[in-house]
Amino acid sequence: MKTAAALLTICLVVLSLAACGSSNNNQQNNGNSANASNAPANNAAGADEGEKAKDPVTLSFVISNTEDTVPYTKIFEAYEQKTGNKVELQALPGGDYDNLIKTRFSTGDFPDLFLMQPGTKQYVKLRADETLKDWSGEAGVWDNVIESIKEFQTDTNGKVYGVPFGNTGMMGVFYNKDVFAKVGVAPPKNYADLIEIAKKIKAAGITPFYEGVKDGWPSQVFYFTGWVSDVDPAVGDEGVNKLNANALKLNEIPELKTLFEKQKELKDLDLFQKNVMAGTYDELQNEMGDGKVAMAFMLDGIVPQMEKKFGKEFVTDKLGFFPFPSDTDEGTAMITPPNQLMVPTKSKHYDAAVDLVKFMIEKDSVNMFYANHPGIPIFKDATSVLYPVQETVQKFIDDGKSKVNVQNRLTASFGDFAKTLQNFFLSGDVDAAINEFSDNYQKDGKAKRLAGFE
Repeated sequence: MKTAAALLTICLVVLSLAACGSSNNNQQNNGNSANASNAPANNAAGADEGEKAKDPVTLSFVISNTEDTVPYTKIFEAYEQKTGNKVELQALPGGDYDNLIKTRFSTGDFPDLFLMQPGTKQYVKLRADETLKDWSGEAGVWDNVIESIKEFQTDTNGKVYGVPFGNTGMMGVFYNKDVFAKVGVAPPKNYADLIEIAKKIKAAGITPFYEGVKDGWPSQVFYFTGWVSDVDPAVGDEGVNKLNANALKLNEIPELKTLFEKQKELKDLDLFQKNVMAGTYDELQNEMGDGKVAMAFMLDGIVPQMEKKFGKEFVTDKLGFFPFPSDTDEGTAMITPPNQLMVPTKSKHYDAAVDLVKFMIEKDSVNMFYANHPGIPIFKDATSVLYPVQETVQKFIDDGKSKVNVQNRLTASFGDFAKTLQNFFLSGDVDAAINEFSDNYQKDGKAKRLAGFE
């Protein structure tokens, strides 16, 4: 997922031009360039405008397999035509993406650049000050990025180790409008209403919800979307700050325990597909597109995937969205900042990787991305046409009814959450699940040596 999703879908970005590293970026440990600002552009995209590299290279770009690769492929084609350099996409499993990246870093198997989840917590797990390029003082990189997005990526020392790229994402409940119309129901006004809608859909012979338990990561989306509607109103920003300081435990939050109880209720009421343990992200798309499934708690990466399989008309006219409803209202839309592009200082083709990032954030490249992956843009002068589901979220944002995913607000991570939920679907033990969830969060904070977790 974006973690999920996250999260989910899902659901999911890259750049170029002239070799010029940051004067703030310490490259003493980079075998390819002693100082990026003074290094010769021997393997850069091209020293002069329109000049192709004399010795073209192939860059490795690592991405989660939940991301839509089409917009990147289009940009890379333009990059190759301009520079002669090629880009090889390496897709890693979304459910274990973070761990696989960390493993590659620990073994010295650095990609030239990679896409990573947003937020400064990634800096901690990757030891950014030792391993990643600092973009904070890079000329031209931040001219068109919305200021709040840059602030979100800036650590306490004013450093930015990842360049945001893409659009504002979201997670929530995606649904098949034709199924809703056939059954005669509308998006819910509260959570009890959602359960009644699901029961009516089941009575009509259609599966109300699909959950990709086998893949692991999809089942986490339920909690990330439920958090902003149920948990945030209860604990507030102060509660999240306490979690960051280890002054509050996850298993001490009643509203979070209620989310486990709610997911168990859906299973007990037989509102998921048959053999839920075998559920996969791919089958989810097929079943929803064919009208055999009505709803799924999912990240927005599902939108381009559904368009690939069922066409633009389907995602425009037949795919709907609503937030995880709270007990009292229609809920809060969960949004995610864009992913970030990161360049290891010890990457094989460091200079060219830096130039590729700059190429990707040029206006033409950005608009090419949004043309192939419509979304709420994070660049000031970008042109993007929104899908109807994104227009729905934009309205929630405009109405002040949106909240950033809690994962992006915490420094410690929800370690092994997918595995916890797979076991939970088997056992149904709410207390065991939330205690394991809480313990793993504590372990991650300790492993990262975060203040308050010692």
